[in-house]
Amino acid sequence: MGSTSVASIVLNAAIPAFSIIAWLMLALGSGGNLAQRGVESLKYFTVLSNLFSAIVCTIYLVVGMQPNLGVPDWLLALKLASASSVMLTFLTVVLALAPVYGWKSMYSGGNFWLHLVLPLLAAIDCCLYVPLGQLPAWWTITAMAPTMLYGVFYLRNILVHGAEENGVTYDFYQFLRWGRNRIPVVMLAMLLASWGIGVLLHVVSSILG
Repeated sequence: MGSTSVASIVLNAAIPAFSIIAWLMLALGSGGNLAQRGVESLKYFTVLSNLFSAIVCTIYLVVGMQPNLGVPDWLLALKLASASSVMLTFLTVVLALAPVYGWKSMYSGGNFWLHLVLPLLAAIDCCLYVPLGQLPAWWTITAMAPTMLYGVFYLRNILVHGAEENGVTYDFYQFLRWGRNRIPVVMLAMLLASWGIGVLLHVVSSILG
């Protein structure tokens, strides 16, 4: 359909706007479990991945929608990585967190947008309007980058401090409940899931875009 379609412009303008609003809702206390007020909310992958998606959409509006110019591969890779990261949070909530913490809690306040609406909008944009098909298939490995970067910092904190230290919770995703020896397995599974989502988005975009 082309990167300059009206629908794509609307999506890439709406995602940043609603991402900021949803984050502010969360930071001001409108959220269920796994939600923190203020800058503490920035420790969550859900928040960071959605803000990353907002930044990429803004760049896409400025750079990727210039008349008569193609979308550069680096920008397509960013779109793929950002959409994959927010879709990872979507699937994690559906398959793991909501059954534990409750569906209402996971989709209340700002989390309704961060966990559900914004990931779906990002996926729709990538599948229908972003020309991911022109991106070489091996570039799908970039879908793992946000998860890997976040994982490095998260794992460092829990390996150094443990689940909790001096009243500060470091393992808020409870990775340590499976034992330290299983952390590499969990991390590998998250990376492969991110890559799998990226490959799926690339394939669907190639067919439908």
